[in-house]
Amino acid sequence: MTNERTTVATFLRKCNEYARASIERKIAREEPDEIARWEAYIEFNEHALEEIANGTLDRWFTDAPEHIPPIHRMDASTMEHVERSTWLNNVLSPRPVVVAATLDDKNRRNLAPMTSVMAVSTAPPYLTASFSVHKDGELRDTLRNLRSTGKAILNVLPATPLSAAIVDSTATPLPHGEDEGALMDLKTVEGETLLLEESVAAIEVHYVEEHPLPDAVAIVAILKVEAIWFGSNTPPLGGIDVLCQHGRDDMMPSPQGWKQRVEKHYGNQRK
Repeated sequence: MTNERTTVATFLRKCNEYARASIERKIAREEPDEIARWEAYIEFNEHALEEIANGTLDRWFTDAPEHIPPIHRMDASTMEHVERSTWLNNVLSPRPVVVAATLDDKNRRNLAPMTSVMAVSTAPPYLTASFSVHKDGELRDTLRNLRSTGKAILNVLPATPLSAAIVDSTATPLPHGEDEGALMDLKTVEGETLLLEESVAAIEVHYVEEHPLPDAVAIVAILKVEAIWFGSNTPPLGGIDVLCQHGRDDMMPSPQGWKQRVEKHYGNQRK
């Protein structure tokens, strides 16, 4: 059902993009006669998109999987690492992937994919990110560079096969100081060596502090958001299609073509 809903929703959005462009052309040519028809067409499509999002049209998509309640309890403390990782990565999924770009104290670039980045505060704007260690006990280059230079660009990638290839390439374990971006000759925005041209958005962060996790080798870093990079000055209120990780290794697009807005958390006053 997901793929069918995604295809239909994407088609309707493209129809509305074309309709809005047609309205702009009519306005520019001072031909207002058909504008009302285009506006009605857009309104109809938006209503259809809303019904796809809230499930009203689910009856049109007949391959919904059978729902099975979660009746089995599996103790995480008794699992081996791979089993526990498999469960958590598949249940808490999908997760947006970012490619973190940093510089070391010798101005050498490092690129590394991450799925642990999470927004934890908007006032002030803070993110957290978890860093494990290599099998040999060495710290990840991203954390080492954050400690020494304090800055990172978190590149958010579009949901494309090329982006998945970028994630796969930048995950290559290279010696400290070698540039993973050179493996694919990745282009960057002019004047910004850490900002990938392929990105659909990016978040510029500054290292604040870190905390070791209890009884674990992983470290959680607190990152303050300094800037947001985007293709326009208008926020993407409907969200953007970004590359996500599903399970342990699979890359996939998300969102998946439908949504349902929730607003009760605003109470009686929307903010």
